[in-house]
Amino acid sequence: MGKNTGFTLLETMIVVAIIGILAAMAVPSFQDTIERNRLQQVVEGLKSDLQFARTEAIKRSQTVLITRTPGNTGTWCYGLTSKAACSCAQVTTTVADYCEIKRVLGADFSSVNMDAAVGNNSSFNFRRGTIGADSITFSTAHYAARATFSDVGRVRTCTPTGSTGISNYPGC
Repeated sequence: MGKNTGFTLLETMIVVAIIGILAAMAVPSFQDTIERNRLQQVVEGLKSDLQFARTEAIKRSQTVLITRTPGNTGTWCYGLTSKAACSCAQVTTTVADYCEIKRVLGADFSSVNMDAAVGNNSSFNFRRGTIGADSITFSTAHYAARATFSDVGRVRTCTPTGSTGISNYPGC
């Protein structure tokens, strides 16, 4: 009689068990990568928005205000306006305190926290694009990153002292 070239049930179950073990080992690594990427996306987005606010201030010949509301697990927000003030939590576009240039809601990044700041408003002066030196720190369960801005309007990202940061960010 001819040879049977198929797999036995035992061989198939061993292969499935090995695949399950490898998948179980890979899941925490993927979760860690997702957490780091979300934090990096938030910090790089803020950095980009601050550079945009500086450009808008100069272009419009108007001061651009950055207003922020700190919070945990996605309850934070920040907004850009050329008005005297705005609320980044305001969703109605016709209301006076709506951030008309841009607003970012932390709800899109539910695992990221925005740490409380001493002052929650900063503004770019339109004459030279300057702003008061300040920083905004974001964190997750395992990582932290900060966007800092200097008096001359330069924006950079870094890892706060004593925190586990994103690998390509220098220490603050």
